[in-house]
This record gives sequence, structure tokens and C-alpha cells, in this order.
Amino acid sequence: MDDRDANSGKVDINGYPIWYEKFGTGSKPVLLIPGGIGTGRTDYWEQLEGDDALDTNRFTLIAVESPGWGRSAPPARRFDINMYNRDAECYYQLMQHLGYEKFSVIAWSDGAKGALTLAIKYSDSVNAMVLSGASICGSKEAVRFLNTIVKVDSWGPGRLDSYLR
Repeated sequence: MDDRDANSGKVDINGYPIWYEKFGTGSKPVLLIPGGIGTGRTDYWEQLEGDDALDTNRFTLIAVESPGWGRSAPPARRFDINMYNRDAECYYQLMQHLGYEKFSVIAWSDGAKGALTLAIKYSDSVNAMVLSGASICGSKEAVRFLNTIVKVDSWGPGRLDSYLR
């Protein structure tokens, strides 16, 4: 799949230019929410292009970049107690803007936290969810791990290159 296979755009929601890419024409819309600093193409490459790609005749895949990250910035992401509430509101409004009253969600890591909030606030709209890697409490081990991934100079070349693309 390349750029010609996706419809993309930005929608202004709550002061953020929310970037999205839409793949396929299937009758089942699925919102793909990446982890922190991720994009649909970096975090969902396998589902979009890899050996395990989802059937875009069956599903319409909407890959979003979260408020304040990537092409959904500026403004920069605000880290505060309402961060995931803002994320959920942006995801919901994006899907409404695109004409999807009901949809499913695949999310991981930081995106999974916003997805959980989305499902709580808008349970009538979320059909199903698949979440992975959602840490919901801070332990010393979690903080130590987060500190290692923040320093991109310690990433391997393949991982860094995928984000730089």
C-alpha cells in the first residue's frame, strides 16, 4: 500500500489539526490509534501493508495521529489530567466528521488509554475494541522503560527509520 491507496486529510477539532488516513472501502469502519509519537503507518504497518494486512474490501481503516503528535500538531501535546479525555473527544468527533456513527477501534500503548476513554464516554458508538500495551498505573519499572524509549538515539536504525519516514 502506498500514499495513492489512502485518502488523507486534517480536521480541526478542539484546537488541533487532527490528521488521518483512510484505507479501503469496506462496510466496517475501524479506527487505528497509535501509541505516543506513532502514526498509522508506523504502528499498524502489518495491518495496513504487511503479511497480516486487513481486508480493505471488508474494512475501512482510519489511521489517526493523536492530538499534539506528528501531523496533528501544532499545538504541542498537553500533558495533564485531561489529556485522554481530549484524545477521546478528538477521535469521536473525527469519526462523526467522516460519517461513522458506529465503529470499532484498534489501539495500543498511549493510544489505548485514549481508546478506553473513548469507549467509556461514547459506548453507543464503539462496537468493539482491541487494545494492547495500555499501562494504567505508574511503577518504577514502567517509568524506567519509558525513559529508555524517550531517548531516540538508543533506538535501532530500523525502528528510528520507520518513524522518520
